[in-house]
Amino acid sequence: MKFVVVDIETTGGRPTGNDITEIGVVHVENKKIIHQWSSLVKPNSTIPYNIQVLTGISNEMVADAPDFQSLIPELQKQLLGDVFVAHSVNFDYSFIERSFQEYQVPWRMDKLCTIKYARKIFPEIGRYSLANLARELLVSNNNPHRALSDALCAAEVLIHCFHGDYDQKLLSNPKSGLLQRIQIPDNLPREQYVNLPEEFGVYEFKDAQGLPLYIGKANNIKKRITQHFSTQKETTKYQRLMKECYFLDYTILPNEILALIYEDHKIRAHWPILNKSQKKQSLKFGLYAYENGKGEIKWVIQKSKGSGALRKFGSYLSGQTWLANYLEETKSIRTDNRDTLNSLKQSFQKSWIINLDEGGAVFIENGNLVGIYLEDDFLHQKEWVRKNFLTIQPSPTLNAIGQKLMDQRPDSILEI
Repeated sequence: MKFVVVDIETTGGRPTGNDITEIGVVHVENKKIIHQWSSLVKPNSTIPYNIQVLTGISNEMVADAPDFQSLIPELQKQLLGDVFVAHSVNFDYSFIERSFQEYQVPWRMDKLCTIKYARKIFPEIGRYSLANLARELLVSNNNPHRALSDALCAAEVLIHCFHGDYDQKLLSNPKSGLLQRIQIPDNLPREQYVNLPEEFGVYEFKDAQGLPLYIGKANNIKKRITQHFSTQKETTKYQRLMKECYFLDYTILPNEILALIYEDHKIRAHWPILNKSQKKQSLKFGLYAYENGKGEIKWVIQKSKGSGALRKFGSYLSGQTWLANYLEETKSIRTDNRDTLNSLKQSFQKSWIINLDEGGAVFIENGNLVGIYLEDDFLHQKEWVRKNFLTIQPSPTLNAIGQKLMDQRPDSILEI
């Protein structure tokens, strides 16, 4: 098996909006380095000063270098092998993949990360930066932050891992999750996978009729879907996705909170066959008020029954704590518990917008989370909100999320 160890230098930390400035490639076969190659790459943008200081690669050095498009034929030859290896492999892989995509060049390889491999083989080391591994394993790196030197260093780390992994049993064991073999479903158009965004959102695997097989959320849609295609191959879900997935669909969302809400909404709208379990946030306890024989209003926190709770909580303790704090806050302006009860009932009947600092907003009405908005330019007017917010079917899980947001972000709540 040939392992292609790669290191790149770039103008920034993300593939979107940044370019490769240098590529180093080292071939490892039978636990030996058999080939090495490198090239500077002319980027489409200038190299920031801090990156020049870090790598030693200046704008003058790459001015006459070949651009990525010119390097494609040679790079395709250099990348011929069985496994793409890098230190923090997703960084290098994503840049090269994105660069190939820009010129409609199909490319895909199995992946192996030397950080994860070294962590498994050398758990006693504790810190797994390339510099620290080089020190611990007595590997030389004569020119750190230059592509070929780092690739050679990573290749030596890989070889040390091979020596510690007898017959590569750990590497070849699918349960270890080290070797990411990406197998795209036969019926799925490749460009749908290639063009997936690397952003927050909700994704759907769909069958031949366009019906959802599975719905999930992700902080990075492409990374999460890649995980579906590269791990747990013995599971029923994986086997069915490989056979029955014809389409991928997704919705980009501003942040993880809105992704979590929209995922719950979509799953309950379709109940896909492969969504067997769903993480639920339940509010099992409620605040209730009753009038005793003396005509006094008394409070009790108990397990929720029906819809009569003034407010719901995830635990008995959280309910007692909230009630104690609320009564302390209101005792200076309320004359008795009946006034407090009326205030609680009125607040439950109000409509609120919670403005999320991460972007977007949620709409809560009568205690139910009923809408989300993906932008920041919303109006604080109830009918506008009902018309323009994305309607969400309320559920105990979503109501729990909404209540938690109200408790944690009181300064972000707007009454409408």
